Amino acid sequence: MSLKTTEVTNALNVDTLIAQAQETSGLRDFGDDSFMLPMQKLLKCIVLDSTLHPEGVASIVADVQRCLVNRLRFQQDLQAHPEISQEDVDDPIIILGLGRSGTTKMQKILSAPDNVQKMLFWRLWNPAPFTQAQPDQADPRIALAGTSNLVATDNNAVHAAHHMEEQEVDEDWLLYLLTFDDTIWNQLVFSPSYLDWVTERSSSAPFAYTKTLVQYLQWQDGGKRDRPWVMKGVGYIANMKSLISSYPSATILHTHRDPLVTIPSWAKFVSAMWSLRSEPIDKHLVGQQVMRYWGWAMDRYLHDRDKMNLASCIVDARYEDVRKNPIGIAQEVYDRSGRALNAPAKQAMAAWHNSNEQHRFGKHEYSLAEFGLSEKMINERFGDYIARFIQH
Repeated sequence: MSLKTTEVTNALNVDTLIAQAQETSGLRDFGDDSFMLPMQKLLKCIVLDSTLHPEGVASIVADVQRCLVNRLRFQQDLQAHPEISQEDVDDPIIILGLGRSGTTKMQKILSAPDNVQKMLFWRLWNPAPFTQAQPDQADPRIALAGTSNLVATDNNAVHAAHHMEEQEVDEDWLLYLLTFDDTIWNQLVFSPSYLDWVTERSSSAPFAYTKTLVQYLQWQDGGKRDRPWVMKGVGYIANMKSLISSYPSATILHTHRDPLVTIPSWAKFVSAMWSLRSEPIDKHLVGQQVMRYWGWAMDRYLHDRDKMNLASCIVDARYEDVRKNPIGIAQEVYDRSGRALNAPAKQAMAAWHNSNEQHRFGKHEYSLAEFGLSEKMINERFGDYIARFIQH
């Protein structure tokens, strides 16, 4: 059952959501309020574009509330502890690529050792600690993350494509939800008009804010202590300038897989994600939106990679090697970063690889035709990328 537009508009009222977040947190100071315009635009576009069901409205309200409360709590901690902004996070290992190209597997393998910093889902979902947390007890953010609809969903298509668990690593792209100013929102809820708007904006401010969240997470965990972050965001390919500006000493792993596979696979995944919040979207429209987004992102990536001379900090890896030789890829990443891959770290990576078989959460099945796509359409749209990284 979908809701009337007036009901959705009332539920997504900005002033009400702000007031509720302030009441929940007991805080009022957001600091920089530049997030307000993107949040207002996002909520208006959701009302305009999506036919939300009641569970979807409740989910979006909860997501917005969570982001606002975390912003308030972070601002309070940043004022009390200005040293947070001095944390050194400049040299992470960052995995990126087209969605469904092996990025998740490589993140989990590279995150397996103890001597790296991990982007655990529960920390991404609520980067700010809760006031009731006790040092001698499990962090209450863990249990709450387990109730999120991304983890707790019974949608088999979501689990088969990208299974999420509260104590597993996941995409730090989720942190960008707190900015309300990033295409990550369009992966959670169908809104072409928001995507049109946000892709025309500079990503420098959202990336700068999110870097402070990474510093915040590091500060909470006792500082750097010679541990590099292992980060991952498939959406990063569209924003290389802002990514390198935020993390100037990063080593980047780009996994490559034929768009003939990744595009329909992503369409299947995002279609399932959108259904968690709205009535089903026509699959041919899903295909069009996925082509539009990833085509735009890849155009920007190819342009910026060359213009910024980034080849020296990027390790390119074929999907076939991600499946068959991920430890060799990890060794190359460590060599490129100037770090030593010691025996315990390599053993931890190999243990993860050997104990996590593909399709263990179900087989992710999809086709081009299901989403109104053809080989010709994809080969033409991604021709430059295919010629450079897939066919060579």
